[in-house]
Amino acid sequence: MVGLLGQNAEPANTEPASNLPSTQRHFDVCPIWLELAIRHLSDAQVAQAARVETWRDTDEPSKTGALEWEFEASIQAIVMCGMAIEAFYAVVQTIIHSPQSLTDEWRDERTPRYIQICEVVRRAFSLEPKTVSSLRQTMGEIFRFRDLAIDPCGKMDTQVLHPELGIGVEWRFAYFRYENALLIVRATLQLIGALVGSGKPKDADLQKYIDTLRWSVESLQNRNVLSGRKQEPYSDPRVA
Repeated sequence: MVGLLGQNAEPANTEPASNLPSTQRHFDVCPIWLELAIRHLSDAQVAQAARVETWRDTDEPSKTGALEWEFEASIQAIVMCGMAIEAFYAVVQTIIHSPQSLTDEWRDERTPRYIQICEVVRRAFSLEPKTVSSLRQTMGEIFRFRDLAIDPCGKMDTQVLHPELGIGVEWRFAYFRYENALLIVRATLQLIGALVGSGKPKDADLQKYIDTLRWSVESLQNRNVLSGRKQEPYSDPRVA
C-alpha cells in the first residue's frame, strides 16, 4: 500500500548510517527550534507594539486583530521552546540510555514529561541537587505553557484580566503574549546554554555533542530581540 506521501517519500540516500561520514550521521534540530523561537518572538514583539498603538483607537475589530496577531506569534515562540528542549533531550537520551525499569516506572506513574527530561539530564551531567531543583522549576514553567498550547482543556471559555490592558479577555490573549514569550525564550536559551556551557558530562560522545551545540546557542543568545529593545513596526492585515 502506497503511503500518504507517495512512493517517493523515502530519503534518496539509503546507505547504512555506519557507512556515512560522521557529519551526516546526526542532524541536530535543537538550534533550529531555538532559531524559530527567536523569529516568532521577534514577530510577537512587533505585534505587541501594534497592539499598543491600536488600543488607542475605538475600532473593536482592529483591537481583536491586534490581540490575535500577538497571540499567534507568541504561542509559536513558546511551542518552539518546548520543541528545542525535546530535541536536546532526544540526543542526550540516545547517548545515555536510561534504564528500562525507569522508563517503565515513568509510564506506570504517568510522570510529567519535564520531570523525565530533568532526570535524564541530571544523570547525564551529574548535576548537584540545587541545580536540579532550579532546572525543574524553570523547565516546569516552560512545559506548563507548552502544554497549554497543545491541550488547553478546562480553559476554553475562561476570561481573565489582561495584565497590560486591564480588561477581561480570553485567557489565551493573557497567557500567550509577547512578555511571556520573551521570558520563556530567554529561559530556554539560558537553560540549554548553561548545560552546554558549563556541563561536564562523563560520556565522551555527549561532550562532543555539547561542544558542537555550544557555538550555536551562544550566537543565538546575542540576538537583539532578547534584550527587549523595540523594533521598527510594520503593518499586519489583521490590524486595519
